[in-house]
Amino acid sequence: MKSKIMTMSEAVKEFVRDGDVVYLGGFIQHDPYAAIHEIIRQRKKGLTVSSCAGMIALDQLIGAGCLDRVITTYTWNPLPKPAHALRRCMEKGIPHEIQMEEYSILSLTLSYFAGALDLPFVATKTLIGSDLAKNSSFLGENKLKIIDSPFNGEKVCLIPPLKHDIGIMQVQRADSIGNAQAWGVMGDSKYGINSCSRVIICAEEIVDTEVIKMDPARTIIPGFKVSAVVEEPWGSHPSYVTGCYDIDWRYFSFYDKATESLDGFENYLKEWVYDIRDRSEYIKKIGKKNLDALKPKPWSSSSIDYGYCAQYQEDYIL
Repeated sequence: MKSKIMTMSEAVKEFVRDGDVVYLGGFIQHDPYAAIHEIIRQRKKGLTVSSCAGMIALDQLIGAGCLDRVITTYTWNPLPKPAHALRRCMEKGIPHEIQMEEYSILSLTLSYFAGALDLPFVATKTLIGSDLAKNSSFLGENKLKIIDSPFNGEKVCLIPPLKHDIGIMQVQRADSIGNAQAWGVMGDSKYGINSCSRVIICAEEIVDTEVIKMDPARTIIPGFKVSAVVEEPWGSHPSYVTGCYDIDWRYFSFYDKATESLDGFENYLKEWVYDIRDRSEYIKKIGKKNLDALKPKPWSSSSIDYGYCAQYQEDYIL
C-alpha cells in the first residue's frame, strides 16, 4: 500500500472542507491541537464539530469563527475555568452565533458506536427522565427517540448513529499507511474515529509496520480507513499523550488569563496560531526547558506473548 504521509498543511488543505461534519478525537488526552491550529490558519468555515470531551481546542475553533454547529457534552478549560470564547459566543454571538447540541458522555459515545458499526440505532436506558432527552437543538427529532420496548413494555431511549465527513486524532504511533495505535485513557475515541468517511492520523512517531504487527491489540483504526498520516511530535500540547508528555497545566492557566477578553483572545490567536508557521515553530516557542519538564519518567507495562503459529487450515483440507 502506498505511503499516506504528508504535512499537516497538505492534509488539512486536501481533506478538511468548508461545511464538513468533523470529529475531533481524544478524550482529555490525544487532542489534535496541531491539526486544529492548521484548520484555523487555513480559515475553514461552516464546520459542524463533534467532540465528546471539548476543551480549549473547541474554544479556539469557536472563537476563530470556524464553526457553525457544535455537538458535545461539555467545553471548558480543565483547570477548571470557563471556555471564554464559547461563553462570548453563546451570550453575545461573538464572532457569530452557533448552534449547540448537548449529550451526556455515554449517549454521545453510543451515537459514535452506532456510526462506526453502521447500526440504525442503539437502545439504552440512559437519558430517560433527563432534560437532555427533552430538549434538542439543530438535530431536532433526530437527536433521539423514547419508545416502549417491544419486549417488555419498558421505556427505551434509541440513540441514532452519528457519522462524520472527516475525523482527526493524535495517537502515539502509526505506520506510513495509516495503521494507528493509541493507549491510555481512550473514552469515545475508537468508536468516534471509525465513524468517519475520511481520517487524518497525527502521530507522535512513524514506525515500521512490523512494530504495529507485534502489538495488534493497540490498533484503533486500520490503515485502509485512513486518508492521511502526519508525523507531529507534541501535536497534543497543551493536552497530554500517555508515555510521551504530561498535561501542561501552566499553559492552561496562561490561556485562561490571555483569552478572558475579546482583545486578549484575538492577540492569543495572532501570537500562537496565525503568526506560527507550523508545529515545529510552536514547539520552539514553548521552549526546551518547559518541554523537558513535561516528559514522563519511564513506566513500562509488562510484555505479553501473543504466540506465533505457523500452521494453516488449508494445509489440512484433503
